[in-house]
Amino acid sequence: MFESFTNYLGKAANRYGVSKEINAIVVCQKFQALVPEIFKEKEGAKEYISAAYYKDSVLVVNVENSAWAQEVIMRKPKIIKEMNNKMGREIIKNLRTKLL
Repeated sequence: MFESFTNYLGKAANRYGVSKEINAIVVCQKFQALVPEIFKEKEGAKEYISAAYYKDSVLVVNVENSAWAQEVIMRKPKIIKEMNNKMGREIIKNLRTKLL
């Protein structure tokens, strides 16, 4: 009788052509939630690493300095794997860092 609100949002996003943008927001939010888990031995990683944007299967990550960029790059395969697991499909193929 009633349709789930989340189903309605998905249909509305497709209808109005914003599904890519919504998907990008979800990817960025899930990355933010994953940062403390991936960098658990690094104090305050969440303050220095944040999602910039997601486009064309590439997640771009803002980092405070080159040291944090190196930390992200060293964990790149793990981050991609974990993000794809969280998204339930292979959605991220590459990850890049961007210095702030």
